[in-house]
Amino acid sequence: MNSKIHRGEVTHERLGPERHAFTYPVTFFAFDLDEIDHLPAHSRLFGRNRTTAVLSLRNSDYLKGEDRPIAGQLDNFLPPQEAGERTLLVTSPRYLGYAFNPVNFYLRMQGGTLRAAVAEVNNTFGDRHVYPLTTLAPGPAKNTWTARCPKEFHVSPFNNRVGEYHFTFRVTETELFLGVDLHRDGNCVMKTWIAGRGHTLTNRAILRHAFLHPFDTALNSMPRILWQAAVLHYRKRMKVYRRPRPASSHTLIDRDHPVDSGIVL
Repeated sequence: MNSKIHRGEVTHERLGPERHAFTYPVTFFAFDLDEIDHLPAHSRLFGRNRTTAVLSLRNSDYLKGEDRPIAGQLDNFLPPQEAGERTLLVTSPRYLGYAFNPVNFYLRMQGGTLRAAVAEVNNTFGDRHVYPLTTLAPGPAKNTWTARCPKEFHVSPFNNRVGEYHFTFRVTETELFLGVDLHRDGNCVMKTWIAGRGHTLTNRAILRHAFLHPFDTALNSMPRILWQAAVLHYRKRMKVYRRPRPASSHTLIDRDHPVDSGIVL
């Protein structure tokens, strides 16, 4: 099985105008999209599109939120998967029915080579945006690739939509490093990354990493986000930018127009 559970850390480092940094331990998953329908057979802790499973991976939690296979939804943003390729979804599934993933990644692999990627960003306002990255350059180290794209989506209330994202991906059989840096006016103003060592997806691995460390999963993403936002607002007095109306065709879910996004509430 190519799917793995990863144990590692997530880091945010704000370089200006106020310096602020934090690191948390994290448990996340890299699911091979060709395997996800077979996960319940490999682990009784997993459910597919079910509300009763301890861990649940639902089609409607990703991309346009449609109740159809994730791989099929992804074809709107990447070329269809070819023979010899596989696609990894880096995410946290629902844990006891809940999850909030600030960012998910779709990694199109051919052997040990990253061919393309999609970064899927969710903000706390209920919007969702994707950045298709089909032009990748080799990075400075082995098994490393880089990409760039303009920032188009409002995420943090302490940053506007101005700038360019610089992505760094390091993908090996045992480790993942996924970095997203924000550059503005030629300077890096924020560095973020998630990194972890992978373990075979078994009941024992899930019990060891997800259940012994429940607050290292997406279960605790929202409380951590709210706490850090409070620090930036009340202690560091950072300027707050109001949420603008989404203005990109790659914004898949606009909270103000849920019907247009394909979501039925």
